[in-house]
Amino acid sequence: MGKILFGIDFGSKLAGTTVVSIFKQNKIYFMEVEEGVDADSFIMNAARHFKPDIVFIDAPLSLPGRYNSVPGCDDYMFRKADIEVKAMSPMFLGGLTARAIRLKDELEAEEIEVRETYPKILAHKYDLNNLGYKGKTHHINVCRSKLQEALNPRIFMDCQDIKTWHHLDSLLALMSAMNYDMGSSVTYGDENEGSIVV
Repeated sequence: MGKILFGIDFGSKLAGTTVVSIFKQNKIYFMEVEEGVDADSFIMNAARHFKPDIVFIDAPLSLPGRYNSVPGCDDYMFRKADIEVKAMSPMFLGGLTARAIRLKDELEAEEIEVRETYPKILAHKYDLNNLGYKGKTHHINVCRSKLQEALNPRIFMDCQDIKTWHHLDSLLALMSAMNYDMGSSVTYGDENEGSIVV
């Protein structure tokens, strides 16, 4: 894989909860956005610097098809993908959804492919729930070790870099991007309305 991939756990704009994981030349790096820093600008600056081929974001990148007259989409709150993966409604997330869609447009203007993902699906696949996923902080160690085992052994990642659940979710988003790049991802929902890729 010679491509550069991003996995993003997308948080509130200034909360310091956004983390970008970067796959480049068989290494995985993490960049966390500090509290008070504009997460959206940070992501765009990182994208312009690293020039990723593919970006996977853990945030809704479209509205229910009802608002765009997509045939067969009659739900005002949920997209088909949200229902399939049991995700929150893009409408409920409001401002975060609007920011994510704008970010997608800006990244695509830089000729970067952008896909929506949902880390919870991979977390379930790797049985992280039974290892304390999103529980107490000390459970991060066990979960990150489990994910490192799942990675190709030729890929270098320092587990100590994964300090929060936001770091772990950005890694899960990145792993979905890797699946997609290798042609082994699973797509949920209707592509015309907005799909979730894992």
